[in-house]
Amino acid sequence: MLLAGLAFSQSTNATVTLYKDGFGLVKQPVSFNVKAGRSSVIYSSLPDRIESQSPFLSLKGAEILYQKYNRDVFDTFGFLKDHLGEEVTVETATGKGFKGTLLDLDGKWIAVSKRGSVNIFNLNEVVNISASERVGSTSVRPELSWDIVSDKKGRIEGDLIYISRGFDWDADYRLVISPEEEAGILISQAIIKNETNLSYSAARLELVEGELQRLTKVPGPLRRKAAGSATIQTLLAEEEVVFDRETLGDYYFYSLSEVLSMPKKESITVSLYPEKQIKFTRLYRFENRERSSKEEPLVVQISFKNEEKNALGVPMPSGKLQIYYMTGDGTAKFAGEDFLKQVPVDESAQVIAGRAFDVLGRRTVVDYNRLKKSEEATILLEIKNKRDNPISVQLSEHIYGDWVIRDPSHDYTRTDAETAQFDFSIPAQSTETVTYTYRKEWQ
Repeated sequence: MLLAGLAFSQSTNATVTLYKDGFGLVKQPVSFNVKAGRSSVIYSSLPDRIESQSPFLSLKGAEILYQKYNRDVFDTFGFLKDHLGEEVTVETATGKGFKGTLLDLDGKWIAVSKRGSVNIFNLNEVVNISASERVGSTSVRPELSWDIVSDKKGRIEGDLIYISRGFDWDADYRLVISPEEEAGILISQAIIKNETNLSYSAARLELVEGELQRLTKVPGPLRRKAAGSATIQTLLAEEEVVFDRETLGDYYFYSLSEVLSMPKKESITVSLYPEKQIKFTRLYRFENRERSSKEEPLVVQISFKNEEKNALGVPMPSGKLQIYYMTGDGTAKFAGEDFLKQVPVDESAQVIAGRAFDVLGRRTVVDYNRLKKSEEATILLEIKNKRDNPISVQLSEHIYGDWVIRDPSHDYTRTDAETAQFDFSIPAQSTETVTYTYRKEWQ
């Protein structure tokens, strides 16, 4: 009966606030039957990665005198180590028993002595180890207890608040590009993770975007691999379940209005925002440094503006963004992924989709001359657009030191002390050639 109760131990009706730093704040409603006057109450539905100094309890109609946190839970090897040098009985799979003094044990072996001889047993062959000492009251999971004073007998209610490691959440985006390649559907989701050993039933969830300062990193116990991989439950019904958003100081809070269950060691995927039909731009980038010569496909950058007229205008948490192309027959094709940084309202988002098969760049150092106090090089860049539509191209040339550019074939922008940037477009099935000479002088 005790084991059956523990198997189904869980939190109910809690409010769980998840932070991206791997922890969560739990507000757990609790109730106790107490007698009038002084008594003790116990709560044990706690996660294995709770931060021991974080819990505090508030009760209506009772005064809390002091709180205790018991982490002394039963551990097989810990129990046996406490009996080193004492008498134990070891029973093997053959049914043979051996009684003697416990000398040593590790993860695979146990050593027991008797009358001057030492017997070493492989734990895989041991079915039972008995200690002569009787075990008293033993806790099998951490628990909190309080001494309280109540004005009257009966049920009292309150809230237990604590912080636990093992919670996390990530934003996850999918951009499904239409066959015309000028617009797409942006799907925004939140992946919520409960890596603790406690299930949370009928919980209200809050997600926090923003990095909080913490004085210490509190380690949890070593993680044990589960027998199987964690399940990812996707909650996307016909009526989309999405989060409500509000600000609190420098952070954004996303609150799910409906209750949700978070099973232990599992992940759940929920819509963060409704689907958005957005417009985007595609830019082909070619980046080089001084005297490098190379030939390669150009990098494809997808950009979109986070603004209301682009069906957005919402704070976008950082997360992974996957890109898909929708073909004419309605089939989605995976086309790359990148990490999307936080995108505030009215700012632009940029992600790299990969390299273009039909847009090729070649850079050649046509001439290079280095003297005692100067250096000069002539560069030729050739961009081939084999696509059936015009493209926008950005060339970034990194030059170090005190430099000037002479005789450029195209206008350029000095974006910083070490970069000259050329921006232009190329018609379909065309080639564009860019040339320039850079010169550096020093004392």
